[in-house]
Amino acid sequence: MEALPLLSVRDLRSYLRTPRGMVRAVDGVSFDLHAGETLGVVGETGCGKSVLARSIMGLLPDSVLVKESGEIRFGEYDLRQAGERELRRIRGREIAMIFQDPMTSLNPVMRIGAQIEQVLRLHLGFGARQAQERAVELLDSVGIASARRRAANYPHEMSGGMRQRVMIAIALACDPKLLIADEPTTALDVTVQAQILNLLQEQQEKRRMALILITHNLGVVAGMADKVAVMYAGRFVEHGVTSDLLTEPRMPYTAALLRAAPRLADPPHTKLEAIGGRPPILIDPPAGCRFASRCPRSQRDCERDPPETFHAQSGRRYTCWHPIGLSDG
Repeated sequence: MEALPLLSVRDLRSYLRTPRGMVRAVDGVSFDLHAGETLGVVGETGCGKSVLARSIMGLLPDSVLVKESGEIRFGEYDLRQAGERELRRIRGREIAMIFQDPMTSLNPVMRIGAQIEQVLRLHLGFGARQAQERAVELLDSVGIASARRRAANYPHEMSGGMRQRVMIAIALACDPKLLIADEPTTALDVTVQAQILNLLQEQQEKRRMALILITHNLGVVAGMADKVAVMYAGRFVEHGVTSDLLTEPRMPYTAALLRAAPRLADPPHTKLEAIGGRPPILIDPPAGCRFASRCPRSQRDCERDPPETFHAQSGRRYTCWHPIGLSDG
C-alpha cells in the first residue's frame, strides 16, 4: 500500500490583480509529493512557478490576490483553510522556503547569526545562549568556514554564494519536512551553483526532507529530481518521472525546452534552437491550448478546444491533443 503524500495540491488557482487586469498566474495545478521526494518545476520566466511556491506557503499578499481556490493539504493540515496564526506556525517549522535573491531576502541591518537565532527562538523556543550555539552549528553545517566569526557579519559582508548558504541554514533551522527552493542558484557562477545544489542534495538526504526545486535549468532537475513538472502559462502541461519525461517528452513544449538547452556533447558554437513567439498574456488567455500559437504540431482543434489531461504509464500526465511519439507514425 502506497504511503499518503506529504503534500497534495488539487486544482490550485491563484489570480492576481495588476494595473492591466486580473492575471491567471496559477490556473488549475494538481500534484502530489511524498516524504523524501524531489519535484523539479521547470518552465520559462513568467509561467507561474514562483507564484505557485508562494501560494503553497500562503505568502501572496491580499493587496494583489483577487481569487484563490483549490486544495492544498500538507499532512494533516488543510493550508487553504488554515488561519494566519496557524500558517505562521507551519511556515519555517514544517515548510521552509529559499527565495531567489538572498540579498533582498536577508535583513540588511541585522547580523547573520541573529537572523538564524530569531527563527530558532520563535519556532522552537530556544533561549538566547542555546540559539547562538545552534546558529553557529547551522552555519558550519552548510559549509561556511569560521562560522562563529561569520555569525557576526552583516549580509553585505558576504559573497552571493555565502548569502545563499545562510538562507539554506535559516530554512533548515527547524528541520522542516518540506523545503521549497525557488531558483536557489540565481546570479551565482557555475562553480558556486554546483556547490549550492550539492549542499541541498546532501541536506535533503540527511533529513529525509521533501524538496520542490524551481529552476530554468533542465540539467539540474535531471541530476536531482525524482519527478518533473513542466509549467507553461499557469498550468502543468507535462508531469512525470524525470528519466521518462526528459528522454521521451510527450508535450511539444517540453521537447522545445530540451532542444533549447545546451549539451556538453555538442561541438563548440552550436546554435541553440530558440522557442519562437511569446507566451500568452494571462489576463485573457486563449480558449484552446495555450502553447498552440508557438507549437509546430498545432492544428485547428488545438486553437479551439483546451486539451484534456491524458495519463500514460509510470504516472505520466500531459495536456496535448497531438502528443509526440503517439501520432507520428
